[in-house]
Amino acid sequence: MAPAQPLADFDLHSVQVRPTHGSAEHRRWDQLVARHHYLSFRSLFGRGLRHVATLGQEWIALLGWQAGALKVSVRDRWIGWSNAQKLRRLHLIAQNVRFLILLEQRRKNLASRVLGLSLRRLSADMLAEHGYPVLLAETFCESPRFRGTCYRAANWRHLGRTGGFARQPGPTPRWRHHGQPKEVYVYELQPDARARLSQPADEPHWRGPPKQSPPPSCELRSLHDFLGEVPEFRSAHGKRYPLSTVLAMAVSARMAGYRGVTAFGQYARLLSQEQLASLGCFYSPSRQCYTPPSTTTFHRILSDLPPDTLQDALSAWGEQLSAAPEPLPQPAAPSVPAVLAPVAGVAMDGKDIRGASKQTEQGRRMMVAAVQQGSGHVLGQVETESKSNEIPAVRRLARSLRLAGKVVTMDALHAQHKTARCLLQECAADYLMTAVKANQPTILDELKDRDFSAGPHVETLEKSHGRIDRRRYSVKDLSAAEWDGYAHLHGRQMAVRVERERTLVKSGETSFEVSYALTSLSPERVTPRQLAALIRGHWEIENRLHYVRDFTYDEDRCRAYVRGLPQNLAALTNAAVSMVRCRTSFRYLPVANRHFAARTDEAFQLILTPQQRH
Repeated sequence: MAPAQPLADFDLHSVQVRPTHGSAEHRRWDQLVARHHYLSFRSLFGRGLRHVATLGQEWIALLGWQAGALKVSVRDRWIGWSNAQKLRRLHLIAQNVRFLILLEQRRKNLASRVLGLSLRRLSADMLAEHGYPVLLAETFCESPRFRGTCYRAANWRHLGRTGGFARQPGPTPRWRHHGQPKEVYVYELQPDARARLSQPADEPHWRGPPKQSPPPSCELRSLHDFLGEVPEFRSAHGKRYPLSTVLAMAVSARMAGYRGVTAFGQYARLLSQEQLASLGCFYSPSRQCYTPPSTTTFHRILSDLPPDTLQDALSAWGEQLSAAPEPLPQPAAPSVPAVLAPVAGVAMDGKDIRGASKQTEQGRRMMVAAVQQGSGHVLGQVETESKSNEIPAVRRLARSLRLAGKVVTMDALHAQHKTARCLLQECAADYLMTAVKANQPTILDELKDRDFSAGPHVETLEKSHGRIDRRRYSVKDLSAAEWDGYAHLHGRQMAVRVERERTLVKSGETSFEVSYALTSLSPERVTPRQLAALIRGHWEIENRLHYVRDFTYDEDRCRAYVRGLPQNLAALTNAAVSMVRCRTSFRYLPVANRHFAARTDEAFQLILTPQQRH
């Protein structure tokens, strides 16, 4: 039980259950569960669903649903499915991982009522949220702490006990016997759920609908509209400027090349009355004019504004900018050649904000960002946790983005089983580890020992920056059963050997290096030339984002470090870069900065009107 304000006796029929809506309710749900539940909680695994039971406007109970457990022997025997069927259909099982009553006083039959209401709408809510139904619900009760009374009262079926094993943390799946088996309960959301889960063929709607096309222009919204959805965190006293006004002005200042909060205040003072009015600035009756926000206002808002709320708004705007990619093709029959669609790549990598890191005692201030290959549009970013690194942050960022049907490219640091499993199972995406290095010595040694000469290959030649680069990409298919356990990274299908020969034009000096890559894409879904383009395209995150933030916006020398200020400034920079990239006439960011510094009205026009990348 969690301490909360006691309510008077109420009718159970007035209790309602609904999913949470928006990032603010998601965070409130997470905070309440983390604070009051006896188990630790960080996030839901896989494509989860948060239910809240309400009495009027009061939250009285919370339920968390996530993907079904991978290894439950009694459940698998009861269903009667094969291992291959389980891997394809595990998302059709929802596991009740958290159930929390927020009332201080016990209320008879409340838990059964809330659980029943949640089960009635569970499949429909999962279909609306993630595009596929749920056929079976499961839960695990820790005895003797709990007796599972509410589950029995709601007609759940008791299957037996687990084996008492727990998965050990680490890249390689290992299981430890802890000697505390749990009671397994299941509930069929449809009468024939058990038979359908074990039937030979998959049903078409189980995979979910295809990605929708971008909305028509009449349904598009401007960046200013999205910024208007950032939750207000300030008190009403002395509040003159809406958050959307301050944030939109900061983005336009970034587009004009202004670098910090002091520069933002100077930029605001240079705006005309018409420009201040267009952004909704405060009109002073005593001065009889519109007044701009001061440097102090910019500093206070950008320091205290929760960074995740700003990033949520910018990510929603970014989804509108990026056209939805076509899903990757499925393998065709041998007699019918497959027509391979273009592969949409997303590059992920981390960047240390050195100026802020030098001022922070508890650790580095590192941001992990995702960039769409080709357009250079920034899809989102998260900050690594204190005394952590970018490996778990990449997984956290991937779960927050819509990556279904895309290929995520990462460097050698992220050649981890957990990361690969997260992308394949939770995000419905594919991965391409552009390099395998000494952090995975066994995989690297096995790749070095193999002969790539017999497989398909492609060669490229580039001349730029005073050097000539010749690359040869040799591909080896590892999808056959004979390669099981070889170069073992979860879900890997192919390996790529990259031979690079670099020649300096002036001196004639030549260097040669070899690297290896692993991908979950199969030969039927991607060509060697597409793989080569994805590997080369990964470095766009360095050239088109990190380099721009360092040299154009001088981010590494910025000494801002107070609370959320570094992350919010980085998010505003990402938004400015994405906005400029909507204007295809600008090849370089400094040229765009000078253009918008001289033509402020054009920057405001871009922020106040909907933009869509074509």
